[in-house]
Amino acid sequence: MLTLQLLPFTPTHSTALQLPKQRKNIRNNSPVQLQKSLSSQNLSYHLLALDSVSTVHALKSCTGSRNLELGTCIHATVLKSGLHANVFVNNSLLDTYRKCGCMEEAIKLFDHMSRRTVASWTSMISGYCHNGLADEGISTFVQMLEIEYPNEFTLAAALQALAQNCNFRFICVVHSYIVKSGFLEDSFLQNSLIGAYAKSGVLVEAVKLLERFSSRDVVSWTSVISGFMLHGLMREALLVFFRMQEDGIIPNEVTILSILHACSFIGGQRLLQWIHGLVSKLGWCRHELVLNCVAQMYLTNGYFREGIQIFSKFCFDGEGQFVSPETMATLLQGCGHSSFLKLGKQLHGYLIKHGFSSCVVENSLIDMYAENEESDSAFEVFARMNARDIISWNSLITCLVKNGEFHEALMLLKDIHSNRGGETVRPDFITMLEAIQACSNLSSFMPGQVIHGCITKAGLICDIFIQNALISMYGRSGRLDLAEKIFEEIPTKDLGSWNSLIAAYGINGNGRRALQAFTELNKSSPHKPNSITFTNILSACSHAGLVEVGYEMFNCMKEYAVEPSMEHFVCLVDLLGRSGKLEEAEAFIKEMSVTPSNDVWRALLGACGFYGNISIAERVANKLSIQDPEGKVWRVSLSNIYACRGQWENAAKVRAGLRQVEGMKREGGWSIVEVEGEMFRFMVNDTRHPESKLIYAVISGMMKHVREDVTNLL
Repeated sequence: MLTLQLLPFTPTHSTALQLPKQRKNIRNNSPVQLQKSLSSQNLSYHLLALDSVSTVHALKSCTGSRNLELGTCIHATVLKSGLHANVFVNNSLLDTYRKCGCMEEAIKLFDHMSRRTVASWTSMISGYCHNGLADEGISTFVQMLEIEYPNEFTLAAALQALAQNCNFRFICVVHSYIVKSGFLEDSFLQNSLIGAYAKSGVLVEAVKLLERFSSRDVVSWTSVISGFMLHGLMREALLVFFRMQEDGIIPNEVTILSILHACSFIGGQRLLQWIHGLVSKLGWCRHELVLNCVAQMYLTNGYFREGIQIFSKFCFDGEGQFVSPETMATLLQGCGHSSFLKLGKQLHGYLIKHGFSSCVVENSLIDMYAENEESDSAFEVFARMNARDIISWNSLITCLVKNGEFHEALMLLKDIHSNRGGETVRPDFITMLEAIQACSNLSSFMPGQVIHGCITKAGLICDIFIQNALISMYGRSGRLDLAEKIFEEIPTKDLGSWNSLIAAYGINGNGRRALQAFTELNKSSPHKPNSITFTNILSACSHAGLVEVGYEMFNCMKEYAVEPSMEHFVCLVDLLGRSGKLEEAEAFIKEMSVTPSNDVWRALLGACGFYGNISIAERVANKLSIQDPEGKVWRVSLSNIYACRGQWENAAKVRAGLRQVEGMKREGGWSIVEVEGEMFRFMVNDTRHPESKLIYAVISGMMKHVREDVTNLL
């Protein structure tokens, strides 16, 4: 057993090398603490002598376990015992500090070393590389060349630093030095050279070296494959893998993971099945990382059933194996986007049963419930989370906005700012974008202005998506002046900017300005109108009653290579209906090249209600009774049309039919009003507001004045 003698340590001014400052997470180097640390490493505390061999052995032990605390304690004892001049001890200390990520301490130790060997320089170069300081590693290598001759390990470390820095010219210089020094036969150095060229993007040279070296092994091939993948050349990486198989080299785990990643990017069911079969044939199906990667490969390419099969084999047929949080998150997202809510709930139960708690997984659960309009379940998952990040908050806010709960979404944003959840999180780009969308749907001006200020303060105002959303929000709030101001301040406008401005004009009934913006888009912008542009311009013409212009816009869509969609048909029917041309609208629907959707017929039915045309309304209702037999919206509209024309018996029949539809419960209509930035929601004859008596008294007074004014006019 290793023995060390612990001597009382008293710092003196004569000490040549001072102990490096400890990090905050390192406790005091008391004798009691050192004894505990030594015991944890199976080392004895009651020791007789401290020599270089035992010290190097002790440092090697704490390096392997990444025990920085013990390494610092041993360093303190080394300083007092006089071993700080021993180059082997110093090299071991360097290795400990750099592998524990403490490069500052390693640099101080290196600078005070009275004697340095090749191992000292190599350790520093490797330390810089492993801690992301490639420039410092290269600089250290250059300094070393003035003093020492590098060995194969030094050259390998230098090549790693050069590869991180993508310094092709310097790699060529080191390559020449390797050839001149006779190190080229070393297989380890050959792989380092191939890896350096591959990571630097000089893939042609990497392939040449691979073909030239007779001792190429799995590391050589994997380095080239990784190099192609690193630079986005997935198909080329796959071709190299095929050549590797022809060379008789059996892939290792890193190779398999790389190829699975490449196949995931390439896609295609046959390719995915081929690589899955190869993985099974080579016996990698029992490795958790590989199986997770196979499942991810299927899920990201939309093969949900195959991903589920991998999951079932993984968790129920495997030997206590569990999928990674990332794979489980992808699986849950697939359940959400593929409308497999029942399966998603079963997976949720599986997670609860096995105590599978992960922020990434819980965020995906929220997203899954949001996609299936289960806001209550999403909120329940959110409330039970042990730790939330900004993605958790964004997922729930997005869920509420997607399901029309805009006011609740804004309340969540308020909770983030007040730190009500206990987490220190800051709203990001997604948070603000969803908040603007909530304000836009509520046509809420004052909260929108507050959010606009927060966005400006956070430095997000320059984002084009944020700017486009603000244009839409101010347009829906009736503030065209502010919408136009933001539009003018955008330095580089994209098509979304123009679409948002045209939509803002259309919502406010300013069809002429919308047409002017459309003309300016064609003249001064490099972008061409798309399907959304024409939806917005047709809607603007509809609100402004510009029938002929709307027809012209609809007919010129094909000139811009835009095929009319159902949304465009709805807009045109609405345009004709609002203008009172109900017969033309009905004829247009009959001549449509595609089967009219429910929205097309509803648009015509709404126009019939406005103009009281019962005959067309009945024909439309007959169509909807076939296409939407359980629909309640069109039944209510038809009933209202009968009632407006005084046909109470027909209205009653429609209402009776409405009640007979199975499971149909009509929700009470409600409205929302904003007063001094606060939102109030109310229904017909609502008395829940504390000042409801005063509100009804004011309304009664207003109605009295209206009746008096009408009487005076008559």
